[in-house]
Amino acid sequence: MTRLAVIPARGGSTRLIGKNIHLLKGKPLVRWMTEAVVDSGCFDKVIVSTDSDRIFEVVNDLPVSRHFRPAEHATERATVLDAMINLMEESEVTYDEFAYFLPTCPFIQPEDIVEAVEMLTWGDTVVSMTEIQETVQLACVMCEEYVLPIFDNLECGMTNSKFIKKYYKPSGAFYMGHWGVIEQDKNFFKGDVRGVIIPPERSVDINTLSDIKYAEHV
Repeated sequence: MTRLAVIPARGGSTRLIGKNIHLLKGKPLVRWMTEAVVDSGCFDKVIVSTDSDRIFEVVNDLPVSRHFRPAEHATERATVLDAMINLMEESEVTYDEFAYFLPTCPFIQPEDIVEAVEMLTWGDTVVSMTEIQETVQLACVMCEEYVLPIFDNLECGMTNSKFIKKYYKPSGAFYMGHWGVIEQDKNFFKGDVRGVIIPPERSVDINTLSDIKYAEHV
């Protein structure tokens, strides 16, 4: 079983300039995730996909290779998924499993990655998930001054905690799947999708300076 891990880290962040090399407790942001992926010991090859020499310089002492991310896949409007599909299509080697890890989620631990890889044995894809802290069953939309509940809970008076189910969302940290499945579906949410739950305090997703400050507090 061969596995490829990719850490996509473009250089052109606009909300937080130099985000991927911004220091978090003295360590560049991209290095937190890169070290976790390497330390998991799960992958035959680890690639940092970046258009920035400065980004690669802060991790090039680790056992990683560089993928020169094409300019068209390093713009503000480019999606990470499109960039990863492009990388897979250009790869000279076909792996059994493919995963990518976003450096904006620095608190992922090697054991989270090991759990996800083991879970992939039983499914098509595995995605990092975290619990939604808000009570989504109380969500409404407003049409002018009119209140329109989205769920039945409000209309049926089921607002007690015993009627409230837990909901989850992708934490943004990692997505992995069987190579052939990803090539075919170009999506991580089709077929047999499994989820590794990451607790909220480790699901920090950094995009702004205030996120950095919150992460330092955590």
